[in-house]
Amino acid sequence: MKSCLLIVGLFALVIYSSIAQSKKEKMDELMKAYHGFNMFDGSVLVVENGKIVYKNAFGMANREWDIPNTTDTKFMIGSVSKPITAILVLIQVQKGLISLDKTILDYIPEFSKKNGSRITIRQLLGHASGMPNYDIIKDFFPRISRQNVTREDYMKLYMDSTLVFEPGKSYYYSSWGYFTLGYIMERVTGKTYSQLMKEDIFDKLDMKDSGSYYHTQIVKKRATGYDYTLGGFTSADFRDQSNTMGTGDLYSTVEDLFKLHIGITNNTLLNKKLTEEMFTPGIRPWRYGFGWFNQNFKYTPTDSVFVNYHLGMTEGFLSFLVRIPSTNSLVVFLCNSSPTHFFGIASNLMKVLYNKLVNLKQPVHKALESVIVKNGAVKAVEEYRKMKADTAHYYVDWLAMNQLGDQLFALKRYEDARIIFENNALEFPERDLALLSLAKTYEELGRKEDAIVYYKKVLAVNPGYEEAKNRLKELSN
Repeated sequence: MKSCLLIVGLFALVIYSSIAQSKKEKMDELMKAYHGFNMFDGSVLVVENGKIVYKNAFGMANREWDIPNTTDTKFMIGSVSKPITAILVLIQVQKGLISLDKTILDYIPEFSKKNGSRITIRQLLGHASGMPNYDIIKDFFPRISRQNVTREDYMKLYMDSTLVFEPGKSYYYSSWGYFTLGYIMERVTGKTYSQLMKEDIFDKLDMKDSGSYYHTQIVKKRATGYDYTLGGFTSADFRDQSNTMGTGDLYSTVEDLFKLHIGITNNTLLNKKLTEEMFTPGIRPWRYGFGWFNQNFKYTPTDSVFVNYHLGMTEGFLSFLVRIPSTNSLVVFLCNSSPTHFFGIASNLMKVLYNKLVNLKQPVHKALESVIVKNGAVKAVEEYRKMKADTAHYYVDWLAMNQLGDQLFALKRYEDARIIFENNALEFPERDLALLSLAKTYEELGRKEDAIVYYKKVLAVNPGYEEAKNRLKELSN
C-alpha cells in the first residue's frame, strides 16, 4: 500500500512541479501514469486550435506477438460509429434521398406497422424513438451477438418490441435504432452500408485507415481486443459485427478521427444548416442531437466547456471522442484493453489543455484488484473504506467499481461479485446499473426474493429500464 501511495505522489510531483513543462510533456506524463495503472493501452490524440498538440500510443496491439500499439493502429470504435452513421444519414438527407420526418415504414415496408408507422428518421437519430435496446433480450450476449444473420432476420428480432415510450416524448439510447438507420440507407441507395460509408465519408476525407469490420476480413494493423481482469489480460469475447451495422461496426485510428473533426468543422460533408441541426442539444438530460451528446463537459468542479462527444464500447475495445467547437479542439483516444476510466482520462487531458492543475490520484478499483486476488472480496471492501477516506491519494469511480464486480461475475466468482456489488449499491443507491448488477447476481445465486427487491429498486430509480422490467416479470411469474 505504501508503495502505491509513493507512486501516486511521485506522478503528481513529476507532472506538475514544473510550470515550464509544455502541454505535450504534461499530457505524456499523464498518459504514462494511466498506462502504469493498467488503465490505458491504445492511441491518444489531442488538438488545440485546429493543431495537434499531443499524439502517442501505449501498450500492445497484439500481446501474442508482442506487437506494440502505434498512432496508426486501427481500433474497433464501438458506438463512436453512431455519430459517423448520423453524418452519413444527413448526407443522404442533403442528397434528397431521405427525409427526416418520414417514418421507418416509408423506407422499409415490411417493418412492423405498429412501430414503423410512428417512428421518424429524426427520432431514430436522436434516440427519441422509444425503440428499446438489445439488452431486453436475456441471451443476446453471447448467443445472438455471435450469429451472422441477414439484415431482415436481425430486424425481426426487435421490430415488434414494445416501445419504451411514445415516439418523440423522451430519450432512450437504442443501438437497434441506429441499425435501422443503416438498413434504411442500404434500401434507398442500393449500396451496402460499408460501401456508402467509404464513398460518402472516408474517401472524401482521406480516412484511409477506417472502415466497416467483419470477422472474416484481414485488416492490416488492426489491434486485438483484450479485457483486463484481476491483474491479467485475457482475449475479449467474439462478436459478429454484422449485428452492429450502423451502430458499432467501424474501425478507425486517432488520426482518421481527427480528419473527421476537420471535415465537420469545415463543412466538407454537410452544409452549415444540417451541421447545426446535428449538434442541437436534444431531450434532457443527455441532450443528444443527431449522433452526438451535446452538453457542457465539467472537467473540474468549477470549470466546464460545451462539447460534442460520444463514447464507444465493444468487446475488448473502448473509444472516446470529444469535440470542443469553441476552440476548434479535440480529445480522442482509442483503447484495446477494457475497462478504463474514459471520463477521468478525458477530464485530465482537458485540464492540461486549459492550464488547470491535475491532481492525479490512484483509482480505488485498481488498488483493490490485488487485494481481491490475495485476500478476497471481504477484505477488499474493508480496504475500500480506508482508501475512500484517503482523498489525497485515491478516488472512487462508481462505474469502475461496478466493472470490478463484473469481472468477478464473468469469472463465476458470484459470492465475491455479490460482496462488491452490495457495497457499490450501498454507496451509490441512485445508480440504476449498480442496483441492476446486484439484482442479477442475486438471481445467479438463487436468491430470487432479493433479486426481485433490487429489480424493483432499479425501476424506482429508472422506471424505463427495460431489462429490469423483463427480469422482474419473469421472476414474478
